[in-house]
Amino acid sequence: MNILHFRKAIYAMLIFRLGLAIAESYCKPIPGSPDWPAQSEWQALNESISGRLIAPVPPGAVCQPLSPLYNNDSCQVLYTQWTNSTFHAQDPFTSDYNDDTCLPSALAPCSAAGYPAYVVNATNAKHVQEGVRFAHRTGVRLIVKGTGHDWPGRFDPSTELIATYSSTDEVTRSAGRDAISIYTHNIRGVEVNHEDERAINSGGAASVKIAAGTQMAELYAVAAENNITVVGGADMNVGIGGWITGAGHSPVSSKYGLGADQVIEMEVVTANGTLLTINETSYPGLYWAMRGGGGSTFGVLISVTVRAFPRLSGAFYQFNYNTTANSETFWDLATVFHLQLPNISDSGAMGYYFLTADTGDQEPDPAIRGKLFGVWILPEKTAVEANTTMAQFEEEVRQVASSWADPVHIDSSVIEFPDFSTFWQLNPPGTVGGPGRLGSRLLGRDALSVEPERLKQALKNSTIIPQFSILGHVVAGKGVQNADIIGGNNSVLPAWRDAITHVVLPRSWPFLNETVKEEFTTLLREVEVEALRQISPGSGAYINEADPTEPDWREAFWGDNYPRLLELKDYWDPTGVFWCVPCVGHGYWNVTSDFGIEGAIGQTPGRICRTS
Repeated sequence: MNILHFRKAIYAMLIFRLGLAIAESYCKPIPGSPDWPAQSEWQALNESISGRLIAPVPPGAVCQPLSPLYNNDSCQVLYTQWTNSTFHAQDPFTSDYNDDTCLPSALAPCSAAGYPAYVVNATNAKHVQEGVRFAHRTGVRLIVKGTGHDWPGRFDPSTELIATYSSTDEVTRSAGRDAISIYTHNIRGVEVNHEDERAINSGGAASVKIAAGTQMAELYAVAAENNITVVGGADMNVGIGGWITGAGHSPVSSKYGLGADQVIEMEVVTANGTLLTINETSYPGLYWAMRGGGGSTFGVLISVTVRAFPRLSGAFYQFNYNTTANSETFWDLATVFHLQLPNISDSGAMGYYFLTADTGDQEPDPAIRGKLFGVWILPEKTAVEANTTMAQFEEEVRQVASSWADPVHIDSSVIEFPDFSTFWQLNPPGTVGGPGRLGSRLLGRDALSVEPERLKQALKNSTIIPQFSILGHVVAGKGVQNADIIGGNNSVLPAWRDAITHVVLPRSWPFLNETVKEEFTTLLREVEVEALRQISPGSGAYINEADPTEPDWREAFWGDNYPRLLELKDYWDPTGVFWCVPCVGHGYWNVTSDFGIEGAIGQTPGRICRTS
């Protein structure tokens, strides 16, 4: 080899090794890597937060006969609690829709791999600051958990089937492997201020300061005691943090706007551990980003002050349509119902509906297994007025149904409510703790005004398996379109302002069944949600209730707001302390795995590394 070739070989080797070193330096530390913090550093962090640093003990270990923690009685108790959202909220490690790697079953694998390495059990802002500073200084991945009610991707149960199974841990904002977690659930408190001119001057009756760990049940109880109405989530166990930073739809959004539209002020710990109070005059860019840009992205929410409204009365109108399972009549009914939605929304009604083409064994008579049911909320209306409003829509259905092949059975009832808090008595908590995923799409007037046969086919194609449901949220309309947004505007997906219904496609599969999981998630992403995309070009999806593998996620979750959000991400978190998928700036990092689109969001045996 001549000297020139020798030099080239040496240079190539040096560049290759330098490249490896650079790549290594841009990866987040993991246990066992040279840059993982020493135990003395973790101990120092623990001392700085008064002993509130805890290491995960997989709860399902009590169900593992070979585990030193095995206890059959404890296992039975855990098994009964696993589907309870309150249990997961009160546990620092687990989540509602879950990627837990240690399930309450001796038949399931058990590992701590799907849990954070340590959790800061915070009760105040100082605890949060110390945890964030530690992550900023060491590079350890940082995540934030309030309640664990985190839909996008938070479903798959295990990472122990490493070669064939990838859970969705890396997508989540409130759990993650090899991470330090800030658990804000115990930062609690609700304060009502009836004299706050910032709320009163913007059409409100009071302001409410809500601590980060507060759940909707606690918030609504305080609101009822103070004769006010707060724009909050429909699930009593939802926490305020992730809900409001992702936009936050509500049963009363069609009247008052989204949760993010009500924000007067926030207390936030930024990526370098600084505690800031942000509003329309102090740090307005961050204030804009935190109201719609998504959780676990720009900072850790400590508290949020929102506008509240006077006590709200009205009527609940419950309806139930039944016809033959998965028949043309069912899909004609579904089509006519969706064509009515713009007018129903314009009438002042808001609410929720479910469509199931075939309820199966839930109903023994196949002639009524095709089911469409729900509840309309009609604020400031009496029962008589609500009946008058909704009767016209039911009559339209009766008239067109007279020419269909199968009969349609219609039942309805109405009750008045003196206070909107009554709604929660109609809305029991749902079951959690199982594997599954959501797909979703916001449908506006244009989508709901397409040629009826095209709309019918889109609805059919969005539910290929007739036993699965379509869940609709009529929570936008004029109230969101014309919302009086404090601060002028926010970073909420613009498609919300044109939406009539937020359509969700919930899907589930048996535990630890990778084959069915892959089949269902692929069908959801590439066929079912795609059918809704086809009739709603330029729209998008609600980030808090969406498929984490949404193909065009920037456009779908933030639309035209994404470029500015990315600029603000670069400014407030230049080193990527906060990272999740699909969150603003997640493209700066990559999970080193070969598992394709699922591996990119999964608990794969790789590292989170800078892409450049």
